Amino acid sequence: MKNISKIINCAVAVALLVFNSCMGDLDVVPTDPSIITDQYFKDNSTAYKQNLGKLYAGLAVSGPIDAGSSDIQGLDNGYGQYMRAYWVMQEVTTDEAILHWGDAGIPELGTGTWNASNQFIRAMYLRIAYQARVISEYLTVTSEGKLNERGQGDMIPEVTVYRAEARFLRALSYFHAVDLFGNSGFLDENTPVATLPVLKKRAELAEYVESELLAIIPDLKDPRTNEYGRVDKAAAWFLLAKLYLNSQVWTGKDRNADCIKMCENIINAGYSIGANYNYLFLADNDKNSSASEFIAVVPQDGLHLQAYGCMTFIIQAQTLSGDSTGYMGKDVPATIQVDCGVGGWNGTTTRPELYNKFAPDDIRAMFFKHNHDINITELSANTAFGYGVTKFRNVTSGGAKGSHGDFVDTDYPLFRLADVYLMYAEAAVRGNGNKAVAVDYVNELRDRATVSRIGENELTLDFILDERARELYWEGWRRQDLIRFGKFTGNAYIWQWKGNAYAGASIDNFRNLYPIPEDQILMNNNLEQNEGYK
Repeated sequence: MKNISKIINCAVAVALLVFNSCMGDLDVVPTDPSIITDQYFKDNSTAYKQNLGKLYAGLAVSGPIDAGSSDIQGLDNGYGQYMRAYWVMQEVTTDEAILHWGDAGIPELGTGTWNASNQFIRAMYLRIAYQARVISEYLTVTSEGKLNERGQGDMIPEVTVYRAEARFLRALSYFHAVDLFGNSGFLDENTPVATLPVLKKRAELAEYVESELLAIIPDLKDPRTNEYGRVDKAAAWFLLAKLYLNSQVWTGKDRNADCIKMCENIINAGYSIGANYNYLFLADNDKNSSASEFIAVVPQDGLHLQAYGCMTFIIQAQTLSGDSTGYMGKDVPATIQVDCGVGGWNGTTTRPELYNKFAPDDIRAMFFKHNHDINITELSANTAFGYGVTKFRNVTSGGAKGSHGDFVDTDYPLFRLADVYLMYAEAAVRGNGNKAVAVDYVNELRDRATVSRIGENELTLDFILDERARELYWEGWRRQDLIRFGKFTGNAYIWQWKGNAYAGASIDNFRNLYPIPEDQILMNNNLEQNEGYK
């Protein structure tokens, strides 16, 4: 099932994807000195797919050698990993999670007090810039003209699919830029080498993402026909649905009807909701019944894709080791012990506002409470404050541990059908869509969760926001959701330590966007700082 992980591993191991240009952003420079030449592609037809694997690897690993390496000079190989930085910015800043470590920048994210020098925000910005640069270089060296020059015209149909997938990955990164930063530096394959990125305003960048996704759909493989771990038409439809759902906030345009169309495309493409919610987050989620629900994943492999980020970070940091506070400690009653398949880094717990959203019989509520206080009465490294989360585990559905004790096999659920159902429901409520159909989709999820069904009159926006938390917590969507519902900043919704107060406090609306890192502003005069951070 994990064919793409083998491709990624091969690409990372031989460090193929390094092209003859600098990144154009401060310190965003490939660390491998090798350069790919036309002759290399001419002599190695497999290089096109291997380099595509490296593009996918940009989401999964930190660097080209091992877990201790980084693609980007001066960027920590741990917190600077793409999906780790993304997860922290989308979850730790919300009511769903708090990271107890005291590393510079982490407490500020957890309390809504970050500034333009935050190293985690900088890591995310640079990862987006890096992905955009290397993908654009890949598109340059794989054009039809280049293939014909190399006498490889017969490979054009195959490489056209690879190029569409590469453009999807770049669109995903720019989607993240639209969401996180709004205005952002931009470059593509038409940007001259060594040219600094130009500034694209938020609405303009969102329009670019939409145009790219619409353009590549004909060249992507049909839903569920590509190798596991590679994207297809359904992934493009999903990202378009997200773009349209957030369009009112990002561009000032109501695109809910377009969101519903994209959701319908996916729903009619043969995906299905698995019977076991917990199977979605286990080490064999590429093989068990969960695979039918996944539209896109970030593959993980404890033996071959080792990084201190992505799902390894999520599982290790959520696992609270030790005799008295751990899931498997000597003071933990055997009846409530939980094996997460890793040693545990004592890092992340939930906030009480998330836990309190669940009914007692909701099987999605996977929390560890023994010797823990639901309230986070102080900000410290003491992870006894806040309940542990056992949603993600490096253990198979049969109870076996993953292939490695430190690096996990559990694939990151990037896009899944349950989210499509909830997007459809939200767009239906906001856009006067078919609420009866929406209720059926929501009730299918609630049936799996073993909680009571709802009627049409209960399908409100407040209900949908809470149901998204119950179904999708810790999957990297919460900050975006809260902003769309007008509850991330301000005082419409308060949670513990929001605004750097135990009881919670209002934060300024400018924090709906993160700042452009201050060093990027200094080195690139094309960029403009977001309001509130100047």
